[in-house]
Amino acid sequence: MNKLKLYKFIPLWIFGFFVLLSFDLFMEGIVFEWLNWNGTDKNDWFFVLWWGVVVVWFLYGTYTLYLRFNKRKDLLNERSK
Repeated sequence: MNKLKLYKFIPLWIFGFFVLLSFDLFMEGIVFEWLNWNGTDKNDWFFVLWWGVVVVWFLYGTYTLYLRFNKRKDLLNERSK
């Protein structure tokens, strides 16, 4: 897989959170209202799944950023020797 540059990865990662939030608001505001699921236990599966995806997205992004910043530090340390 072709690695994105850091200045492209960070905005895409943040944009992903906005996409997840927009999907949640769409489901709550339109789909669950249409199904009359707001205020019931019928939509709990969605929120468990949604929070799971948000946590995975966050951990993926932080781990990727951690690896990239450590790689940069290693390259800088090798160049300074």
